[in-house]
Amino acid sequence: MITAQDIRERTFERARINGYEPASVDDFLDQLAEEVAASQKENAVLKAKMKVLVDKIEEYRGNEEALNLALLSAQKLAVQIEKEAKDRAAAMIADAERQVKARIGSIEEETEIQKRRLADAQAATAKYFDSVRSLCGDQLRKLDTIAADYVPAQEEAPAEEAPVVVEEQPQAEPAFDFDLNAVENVAAHLGLDSTQTFNM
Repeated sequence: MITAQDIRERTFERARINGYEPASVDDFLDQLAEEVAASQKENAVLKAKMKVLVDKIEEYRGNEEALNLALLSAQKLAVQIEKEAKDRAAAMIADAERQVKARIGSIEEETEIQKRRLADAQAATAKYFDSVRSLCGDQLRKLDTIAADYVPAQEEAPAEEAPVVVEEQPQAEPAFDFDLNAVENVAAHLGLDSTQTFNM
């Protein structure tokens, strides 16, 4: 490759007849050398720029490959995360369903227990009421017996008044609804403690 220095140092033999004027040739060679030098500088600058661009392109290609790999990894990771999330959600739903079924079973069992307790309480209450009715009936019968056997001392009545005749009432079947105040009044009249039970 011819350089500007080669052009400047180039010499020609002088022709004696019909030759070019040396000064014009030298001027042209100087101009040509300057233009070649400028072209070489520009060429060097362009080569340097082209090298930078080539390096950048290689870097971009490397980055593109890295980005493609990263994108592929991200897609795989996204699929894996989605699968794991679905699996966890399905496991959570299944666990929640198991807990709900267990809780429903526990509630139903507790309901049955409470129903049995209620039935037992109702039976015990009915038995208690029957016992109280029986006791009250016994006490009423004893009270009727005491009242029938009791004959109060009669005071002398004024002549103009007719004696009071107390007719013995037949024993009635014991009633379960009775006036406790009347029982207390009779007990007080007989000098009995109204809180104690009557014994024959």
